[in-house]
Amino acid sequence: MKKKLLLLATLGCSICWASTYATTITIDLGPPGRVTGGKIVSFSDPSDLQLNGQTVSLYLVFSGNGFVRLFKSTNSSFLLLPMLDVFGAGTINNPTGSGYLFDKAGNPISSVTSFGGSVTTDPGGEAFPLSLGGFFPLLPDETGRLGEDGLFPLDIYGAHLDITMPNGSAFDVTGGELGLFPNASQPWHDHFQIGDVPDSGCTLPLAFFAVVLLFSLDAPMRRCPQSQRQPRP
Repeated sequence: MKKKLLLLATLGCSICWASTYATTITIDLGPPGRVTGGKIVSFSDPSDLQLNGQTVSLYLVFSGNGFVRLFKSTNSSFLLLPMLDVFGAGTINNPTGSGYLFDKAGNPISSVTSFGGSVTTDPGGEAFPLSLGGFFPLLPDETGRLGEDGLFPLDIYGAHLDITMPNGSAFDVTGGELGLFPNASQPWHDHFQIGDVPDSGCTLPLAFFAVVLLFSLDAPMRRCPQSQRQPRP
């Protein structure tokens, strides 16, 4: 009897483990730079990620120790949106579950996540992005906490997702994308940064302008008679 119970317990654990799919997807954000407006980055084809109702533990990490930097002036509705490129015909639900963004040390950054909804395609088949969940790192979560306790700049090094994929045998995963969207109408709120960007890009033109201005003032001063430049007693 004990052997039968042990066998059933082992089988049950095996089934639970088999239903969970864990993987890491590395994303190249591109060269460092300041970004105004949205940015979409494609990542490698996760063709082994099936849509059969399985539970997925998914890590999205940025290659080369890259990160996304948000500023205090970045719009508070900034959206980080991982998506799968899918092709198929019919209706498919979005994944459901939870997730978080994390910092350089791997610590969770407080954020709001949204899941749910569905997509209906043309009868002949259609390619479309399937959202894995939207992250809003600059909005407070249910506890009132803001990412990194409201400190800026806020650096995001990746995302972790624990989700259940939809049952969609008529759909195939063909690739993936990461969307970075400030969702701002004013240009001063519509920016963020990829990686470290040297400040020399702004300071060098200013220094050059100062030198030119100095020389332009120096020439008239030299032409001015010495007597006119002497202070009166």
